[in-house]
Amino acid sequence: NTVADFNAHFKINGQNGRFPDDGLIEFNTLTNHGVRQTSNPVTPIDLVAASGWIIRKNIISDFFKGEGNRVSYGAFVKGGGRNNLMENNMVLCEYHLKDPGGQQVGLSLGGGGTGREVCRDKRCVTEQDEGTIRANLIASCSDVGIYVNRSATSQIIHNTLLDTGGISVRFAESSADVEGNLVDGAIHKRDNAILRESDNMTTSMARLYLGSHPVRALLEPGVSHMLSGVPPRREARVHVPDLCGTGGDGVRAYGAFDNFADCLR
Repeated sequence: NTVADFNAHFKINGQNGRFPDDGLIEFNTLTNHGVRQTSNPVTPIDLVAASGWIIRKNIISDFFKGEGNRVSYGAFVKGGGRNNLMENNMVLCEYHLKDPGGQQVGLSLGGGGTGREVCRDKRCVTEQDEGTIRANLIASCSDVGIYVNRSATSQIIHNTLLDTGGISVRFAESSADVEGNLVDGAIHKRDNAILRESDNMTTSMARLYLGSHPVRALLEPGVSHMLSGVPPRREARVHVPDLCGTGGDGVRAYGAFDNFADCLR
């Protein structure tokens, strides 16, 4: 499907203690042609309190909130669900629309939090349990590319983040294993979160402060999101589905794909 010009292109909620679990959102293009002039949430995939969903191989772009706090998300899962998966998506926060203002977050476990009355257990001690974000390309976001908010036992694996604020894991309820990501920015924790990093390729805060972007320098000039040559390799093949579908049993490079040129074929 191609779906355009909505605050929430897909909206998933529970009602009267019943929840639409185990859904699939796949192969969609979700975009807007202008800033959404609203103070209501602006999130193309807005999932609250459901579990077991797969959000896969979608292109999500140009989601801007023009009023209120002006914070928008490409997709989030929150509200006390578990075992939700976001993989092999392309999230281009600022694509056709340029300099719209506000703050755009790519993908999130937990979003901006949930009111207890709509949480799955009416408590939301954690926003998500055992959620996974893997093998996504997230680019051109004014805020962080991946945000983990009060989400326990999270997996953030082999994502490629370019021109974003990096990866943020926040609050004591959050725990995250972060492995094999290629990040034009930093990976950081806040407010007593538990962060376990393993073999990521990032940019230090000191280099960012000096305006140095070695990961971004891997881009070919004039080609949006095209990595020059072969991305840096990890020592072992990892069983993570390649964003560009090159086959085999997983990606070997840091990030979401072995060769982005395969996505253009």
